[in-house]
Amino acid sequence: MDKARWDRFAAAGGIVGVALFLVSAVIYGSPSTVGDDASTVAEFFSDNRDAVLWVTFIQGLAVLAFVWFIAALVTTMRDAGEPRLAAAAFASFLLVFAIGALSALARAGLAYSIADEGADLVLPLYHLTLVFDVFTNLIGAGLLAAVCGATFRTGMFPRWWGWITGAAALWAIINSTAWASDGFWSPSGGGAFIGLGVFLAWMLVTSILLTRRAGQTAA
Repeated sequence: MDKARWDRFAAAGGIVGVALFLVSAVIYGSPSTVGDDASTVAEFFSDNRDAVLWVTFIQGLAVLAFVWFIAALVTTMRDAGEPRLAAAAFASFLLVFAIGALSALARAGLAYSIADEGADLVLPLYHLTLVFDVFTNLIGAGLLAAVCGATFRTGMFPRWWGWITGAAALWAIINSTAWASDGFWSPSGGGAFIGLGVFLAWMLVTSILLTRRAGQTAA
């Protein structure tokens, strides 16, 4: 297989990753909220043990797909003459998914045995996963801002996507303040789900644009 085809496959990794994340979301169902008590949280993870563990596996596959996509993205940024922004984007990606991995593995631990055997740990550990999820918004804004800057400086993507990416970065920063104890602006509220949806939509469209760019470059 020639290099051009591999470049397109790598760029399309974002599409694969988003699809896998959506599958995992369907399997995960409706998780406990930040306002639920320990017994409710423990019951969810105990009753959905296999589902949560499979979700962890599927999300791991999604991250592998995202790694290829991000590698293609930062290589494109570097080749366009923005090595500093490329490095910033890659570092932000690593931090976001490292923190996200801690959150996912903590949930897997809850499902595997803690929900059944460690009642005192269930609620604080679950709340910790929600804190991780909220904080990733702030770090993820670095990735979005770097791509936004590279888009305007080099024209690697259309300018309209640069504006949308900048707006997504601003929303991610705002969304990182979702610390209410309940309701829309809580870590498990509607704002958090909108933030995740915005990020996944951004990954999907950016992957499509990057795949098209790779095809045009090959041609």
